[in-house]
Amino acid sequence: MSLQNIHQAMGSLAYAIAKADGEIQKEEKLMIQRIAQQELEISDMNQEYIVTMFSTLEKENISLEEAYRYALDTLEANRHDFDFTDSVKEKCIRFLEKISVSFEGISREEQDVIDRFKKDMVKF
Repeated sequence: MSLQNIHQAMGSLAYAIAKADGEIQKEEKLMIQRIAQQELEISDMNQEYIVTMFSTLEKENISLEEAYRYALDTLEANRHDFDFTDSVKEKCIRFLEKISVSFEGISREEQDVIDRFKKDMVKF
């Protein structure tokens, strides 16, 4: 169960990155799926948790801050059931960085989300 929650948190963070520079592009969503497979090395089923979370937040037009807070709360709630090794943390950060540069380069707002996440990951 905790791994599913971790992937949902990654979907929420991916949404926050996409939302950071304004409108979410269709191409961004497709790119997120590809990056999740490459960077997080996950199965199609686990990738679906990311995609479903992203789509749900998009449909509800959730703010960047709400999406980010949900992700951190989820990670916090699962931190004792999931081993957040340095390697896992690096994969999560790389996932966000790849998303941010994949479509029209990284914006200041996206970089702010990534920098904030790097600081918050120290807790885990």
